[in-house]
Amino acid sequence: MQFISFVPTLFAWWYGRGLTRLFQFLGALFSYTANLFSIKSLLKTLFSPWKKMVGERQKGIEGLKLWLLDNFVSRTVGFVVRVMMIIFCLISILLYGIFAIVAIGFWLLMPGVILGAFFFLFIGY
Repeated sequence: MQFISFVPTLFAWWYGRGLTRLFQFLGALFSYTANLFSIKSLLKTLFSPWKKMVGERQKGIEGLKLWLLDNFVSRTVGFVVRVMMIIFCLISILLYGIFAIVAIGFWLLMPGVILGAFFFLFIGY
C-alpha cells in the first residue's frame, strides 16, 4: 500500500521540483560555458596584439618597418586565435543546446518508459 502512495509523490517531485532543478542545472551549465569563453571580452579585444607581444620601436626607417611588421603579425595572430575561440565557443553552445534538449526530453519521458516497461513485463505484448 505504501507503494501506491509513493507513486503520486514521485511524479509530483519528478515533474515539479525535479524538473525545476534540471532547468537550474542546465542554466548554470550554460552560464559557465558562456563565461568560460567570454565572448564579450574576445570581441572587445579582437584586433589587439596577441599577449601584448609587440617589439620595441627602434630608430630609423628600418626600425619603424620592423616595428610595424611585428605589430601586424602580432595583431594578425591575435585576431586568428580570438576568431577560432569564438567559433569554438559557438560550437560548444550548439552542442550544449543539443545536450539540453536531449536531457529535458529524457527527463520528461523517463517515468513513462519505466511504467511502460513494467506494463509489458507483467502484461506482455
